[in-house]
Amino acid sequence: MLSKRTTYVVYLVFNLAPDAFHGLEIGKSVVRFVNCESDNEAEERRKVRRIGLVKAQRRVDEWMEIEMGKFFNDTGEDGDVEVRLMEIRRRYGRGGLLVQGIEFRPE
Repeated sequence: MLSKRTTYVVYLVFNLAPDAFHGLEIGKSVVRFVNCESDNEAEERRKVRRIGLVKAQRRVDEWMEIEMGKFFNDTGEDGDVEVRLMEIRRRYGRGGLLVQGIEFRPE
C-alpha cells in the first residue's frame, strides 16, 4: 500500500553471480505512476543507471541496491506503478544478474 501525497524512491535489489560476464554494466530505467504520467513524460525523465559494483550500494544483507528512479503518488493506493529496466545493447553476451526484487521507499 502506498501513501497519498508521497514521493517514493525505487530501488533494484540484486547481486552478481561469481561467474558474471559482460553486459551488466549499464541499464536504462524508467519509473512512472501510470495514471499521472504518460510514457513520453516518463521517457524524458529516464536515467541511465550503472548496474555494477561502482555505483551500487552493498546492503547489510549482502545484496546490492541501486536507485532506479522516483515518482510522486498523488492518488493513494488506487493506481499502477510501472518500473522498467532495459538493457543498453552491447555486442557481448550477458549473464549473472541475480534479482531479489524491487523496493519502494518513501523519500
